[in-house]
Amino acid sequence: MIFSLNKTVAAVGLIAASTAAVADTSSVSVYGRIDTSIASVKTGNERTSQLNNGGSYFGFKGVETLGSGMKAGFILESGFASDTGTTAANGSFFDNRSELFLAGSFGTVRLGRFLNPSYYAVADRASLHNEDYGITYDQLYQDIGNVSNRLAYTSPVMHGLTLESSVSFHERDAENQGKNAYDLAANYDRGNWSFGAGYGEHGNDTQYALRATWTQNAWTLSGYHQRAEVEGEKIDVTRAAVAYAIGAGEIHANFGHANGEGKAAANQWTVGYNHHLSKRTKVYAFYSQVQNKRGAAFGDDLNSNEDRKSVSVGIRHNF
Repeated sequence: MIFSLNKTVAAVGLIAASTAAVADTSSVSVYGRIDTSIASVKTGNERTSQLNNGGSYFGFKGVETLGSGMKAGFILESGFASDTGTTAANGSFFDNRSELFLAGSFGTVRLGRFLNPSYYAVADRASLHNEDYGITYDQLYQDIGNVSNRLAYTSPVMHGLTLESSVSFHERDAENQGKNAYDLAANYDRGNWSFGAGYGEHGNDTQYALRATWTQNAWTLSGYHQRAEVEGEKIDVTRAAVAYAIGAGEIHANFGHANGEGKAAANQWTVGYNHHLSKRTKVYAFYSQVQNKRGAAFGDDLNSNEDRKSVSVGIRHNF
């Protein structure tokens, strides 16, 4: 059999071109954030000076175009403490997110580990000053569910409305109460307004919440109300936030109030300033306070009727 050199070269070129075309349809990128602050914190009667991590993480994201408007991809995200260099305390390396997804005109199907969609529809969108990270994060909102072993579906955007539902399988794990966790979320955007709703259920614990956000020119106002039942205790949480942009800076203020069983109540409020040095880097200064009254114990590691005050100055860099 006689081979034509020209045909061979042409065939090799065609294969190379086809391979390049396939390669061009997929990509993997690295992203992340480092956030570190200096803080003076008073918990009860004890004051400490701290170097704090503000939700630092790095991750890998890959996407492949499959044709017919479909794509597949993954997200692997690992949180770490920027003040010590350590990873997640529970020993999970990709503790923030570990998911595989398939997307198309039908919507998006996600599998793996990721936070509750209802949280992003409500609390995250009302935490204007620091995206709900660091020592000033929202310590009143009740986040109910199981972030692992999750199957979720997100609808396409329909006239500004997006719906998302998920189930987290308990897999006979005693820590997950031997119960599947369910989560529902809705987001609707129209003009200057944005609305969100969320519902979460895990065993006997439940929560549902509504959010509204209004933005015009330099002003942003946002707030939510949540009703939850956690370990038999009924809890109502309300938060309002405002931001005003001035050049490269933003002035922020927010106030949250929670009612527990009986007369138990807590307040959390924060005032602060962000200054953007670039699109990826900002410096900030915040004052925040959590106040527990009449037997309440909201906040990380706070005892009944214990308060926490903090002043923090930090820097955040996204990459």
